[in-house]
Amino acid sequence: MIKKNNKTTITASGHAEYSSYGSDIVCASFSTLLTHTINNCTNVSVSDNDGVLTAIFSDGESIENKTLLKAFENTVGQLVSQYGDYIAITF
Repeated sequence: MIKKNNKTTITASGHAEYSSYGSDIVCASFSTLLTHTINNCTNVSVSDNDGVLTAIFSDGESIENKTLLKAFENTVGQLVSQYGDYIAITF
């Protein structure tokens, strides 16, 4: 996540490769979490270019968005602590 000028950007790419297609719980968890965050925040623009998803939250400091983005950050951190060989966070 990049936070700059009241905007927050999340970029996601790749596959977790924890398990075979259709049963990869790491990929499914992250995808569900990201989709939930995007769908429930306001003022979000999303692009998908060649498998790289970028979500820009134009109002990252509104109380609703801030709460959901913090929950996203915390939960992804938990995924990394449990499945660090299959998922990584870069800033």
